[in-house]
Amino acid sequence: MQLKLVILSALERLAALARRLRLGFLVDALAPHLSRPFERFALDVGGVRLHGTDLAQLHYVRELAEQGRERTFVELLANDIPRGGVVLEGGAHLGFITVHAARAVGPEGRVIAFEPNGSVHNVLRANLEENGVAERVDIVPFALGERTGKARFYASGDTSSLFGPSSAAATVEVDVVRGDEAVSGPVDLVKLDVEGAEVAALRGMEGLLANGGPRALFVECHPKLLDQAGSSRDELLAWLRGAGYEVAWIDEPSRRLAPLSEPWSGDYVNLRCLRPT
Repeated sequence: MQLKLVILSALERLAALARRLRLGFLVDALAPHLSRPFERFALDVGGVRLHGTDLAQLHYVRELAEQGRERTFVELLANDIPRGGVVLEGGAHLGFITVHAARAVGPEGRVIAFEPNGSVHNVLRANLEENGVAERVDIVPFALGERTGKARFYASGDTSSLFGPSSAAATVEVDVVRGDEAVSGPVDLVKLDVEGAEVAALRGMEGLLANGGPRALFVECHPKLLDQAGSSRDELLAWLRGAGYEVAWIDEPSRRLAPLSEPWSGDYVNLRCLRPT
């Protein structure tokens, strides 16, 4: 696999050069044929073995492995999960975070992983089995939202969402469920990466979060996707603070928690939200 990655990196550099030379039409014509050998893969990322079946998934896993994406995130997450606890995860994707959460809860705990994108379910299950945690994880093939029902789901590369662009590669109908209706009993930690639907998902689990609910929330904040969903960064932060959480953002390059008064760069950040003890 390492040789494949070296070859793929070389092809990517050649493609970038070709586009600068205004030969993008040639890149577009050859890319579907040259990319096929790289679509199925298996890579080790910080002790987690991840399989995938397309280039968008490979791009995500390469970022995890080569750029340390979410390295600080998973360390903080694991530290905040009690042994034998229950984790609610919105947006399991390939299972990288799911595996870390399942290891943290241990054999007596549970991870309830919501993932509406049916095209990744087989890969998700394979990754959980490969890492020996499948028996601790319940995969729920629904999206989390404010209201239970049906909704259009947009799949586009590495970003799949209830609020997608018109250029999405595929559109399917999925089931949407309120967290309050789908999960019974106490939850110790919630992780949400639902591509702009974070506020809607939180509103749908107000019961779970009330009365001393989960002490910790880990929530992606992507202002552009929040705006696309009819929400906003300010609305998300106001909701979290109103629910009694102290919010900081995870500075991955510096491997630290940063206050909201400190601006971040990039399209998005992950938020760590704690209720004071």
